[in-house]
Amino acid sequence: MTETEEFLRGHRGLRKYILSGEEIIFATHRHWIRLWEPVLTTVGSFVVLVVVFLAASSEMRDILVWLFWGWALVVGRLGWKYLEWRHDWLLMTSLRLMTVTGFVVQRVATMPRDKVTDLGYRQDVLGQILGYGTFHFESAGQDQTLGTEEYIPSSDSLYRTLMTALFHPDADPKPPQMPPSILPKQRETPAEADPPDPEATRSTPRTQQIQIRPTRED
Repeated sequence: MTETEEFLRGHRGLRKYILSGEEIIFATHRHWIRLWEPVLTTVGSFVVLVVVFLAASSEMRDILVWLFWGWALVVGRLGWKYLEWRHDWLLMTSLRLMTVTGFVVQRVATMPRDKVTDLGYRQDVLGQILGYGTFHFESAGQDQTLGTEEYIPSSDSLYRTLMTALFHPDADPKPPQMPPSILPKQRETPAEADPPDPEATRSTPRTQQIQIRPTRED
């Protein structure tokens, strides 16, 4: 069983989009940062609802109970966003680049690999911290169904994989290793040092300055 067949066994929803003999090079969801807004909205609304409920009088609490049903809709929205995130894919195969989006209504965008003319990569400060980035694919055609793809996780390694597969198939997608540290040369001990040269250690005789006085003529 190939890696593609093993992958499709766990993700049967993608099987209908992969052709016979087509190999998957990578497949990834969007980064989990896509879910930060619905998660914060759900948690924040629950905290506000509890505070208001505890501060209200006993007569008002019977009315405020209905607000919890409204909060249930917020929880349902979070579940819907999660299911959409789970069904949002960016894939690269041996033939093409493709995206699969949508939970109820699925949409597929495809770009042949040999039509990709340029690849742009951008990573903001938060993306550098959390490890996601944005890719921009350009092709020779005017109408592009697959263009800018945001919130792609492990973007640094994925960028090297894309560049290797699209433009430099003979290159190594792994990052270059750092050169080994060069240790400073240790000073030799007296026992390991070369014996002193007797000629070099011989003291040089001190030069004496002689002043010649002119002789007096009688």
